[in-house]
Amino acid sequence: MKTKILMIALVLMVCSACKKSFLELEPKTRVTANLSYITEDDYRQAVTGIYASLLGLYNDAYVMGEMRSDNANYVFNATISGGQFISKYEIASFIDVPNNFNTKNKFVFCYQGISRANAVLKRIDASSINATLKSNLKGQAEFLRAFYYFELVQYYGDVPLYLTDLSEVNNVAETKLPRAPKADVYKQILADATDAANLLPNTPVVKGQVAKGAAKMLLGYVYMTLKQYADAERVLKEVTTLGYSLLPDYASIFLPANKNNAESIFEVQYLQGNFGLQNGIVYQLLPAASQTVNLTGIVGNNQTTGGWNVPSADLIAAYEANDKRKAVSIATSYIDGSGNTVQQVYVKKYLNLPHFQYNNTNDDWPVYRYADALLLLAESLNEQGKNAEAITYLDQVRTRAGITTYALSGQTDLRAAIAKERRVELAFENHRWLDLVRTGQAITVMNAYGAKLKPTRPDISPLAFNVTANRLIFPIPQDELNLNNLLTQNPGY
Repeated sequence: MKTKILMIALVLMVCSACKKSFLELEPKTRVTANLSYITEDDYRQAVTGIYASLLGLYNDAYVMGEMRSDNANYVFNATISGGQFISKYEIASFIDVPNNFNTKNKFVFCYQGISRANAVLKRIDASSINATLKSNLKGQAEFLRAFYYFELVQYYGDVPLYLTDLSEVNNVAETKLPRAPKADVYKQILADATDAANLLPNTPVVKGQVAKGAAKMLLGYVYMTLKQYADAERVLKEVTTLGYSLLPDYASIFLPANKNNAESIFEVQYLQGNFGLQNGIVYQLLPAASQTVNLTGIVGNNQTTGGWNVPSADLIAAYEANDKRKAVSIATSYIDGSGNTVQQVYVKKYLNLPHFQYNNTNDDWPVYRYADALLLLAESLNEQGKNAEAITYLDQVRTRAGITTYALSGQTDLRAAIAKERRVELAFENHRWLDLVRTGQAITVMNAYGAKLKPTRPDISPLAFNVTANRLIFPIPQDELNLNNLLTQNPGY
């Protein structure tokens, strides 16, 4: 609860982050610039501020993580045409441009979190706070810096590598760095995440904080991305020894009453209320209904808020018969304000009742789950030719879903099976696009998906879904290019 209270105060300063650049010396959103670093509470508050950037980062992370993929698209609404809406259309259709709102949002919030982490890491070693607490807080700061950089390098490629506190520089010129090669960024991510794994306790001291498993999971993802499969196997097997377990009921994973459960390795902490901590993502994934009372129990008009991240026919077809996850994740109709049944597919996974008010829920956002670790471990084993062992981890996830175990097969077939299992198990958790890129499938899959979608969707531009290697990463935001003349744009933008 203490962490939540600190976050309430901190997050009130976050809301305007998208309007500012992380390069500004004194942005209104920075909580670290005038914070003293003396007492244990000072450092706790500063680390809480690093977490606070996750709230803004995840408010629309689904746009780049799921709507960019074949898992989801959107319901076209000709009555709305503002910049944020156009930005979503562009990303989903592969016609995004450097001034896109959503790509800027991710860029800014990641660097905001990095800036806050740098401020802590500069000072904490020399502090006189309790040694055990110091290790824990330093580990959290290193994990979060590594996590933000991993987001950046996956979505943007080469990015500036800031490792010092910018709050004490003398002029704007000192904040300007060119883009560092991806190899250097990955090297720093591995260094931070490895040190974090050594420093963090096996279980969180405070619920909602990261522990050793989150750092190991991050390392597993990095190693898989770099195709260092033996290293990935090593750290992911270590995750399986840390006390995590699959919940028996898939639906219960996502209930607010089960926050930070035995399956949760890392989740973004939201809190319903009026403190800037509430989750409004749920409503974006619901139908664009003029009245939401029969959907959520709360009176509200969702016409300009909902209709995003709509489950695709491709995804629906990917579920096997009797898969319990399908009904938990996807709904096919709803009852409107007049009591009429409307046939509309939408994401049900996060529709949890009750909550207090419209566009304001208590759902956390899952980032890493134990099922994710098991499937990633299965993938790492299969890529090394350890097919039989890989299936043992795959089947743990399938058994929970109520479907048959997987028959032993060759590496190619098992690779496809694991990818499919990740798709349905982790649907709408922002993994699909990065999975496609990481496994080299994005261009083929998304061009084929676009070819099927365009004949049925006259609203989609003829220029859409021309997916090339240039579109595997996103543009550097134009505002950042304007502020920093050392930055260069990604090809194709």
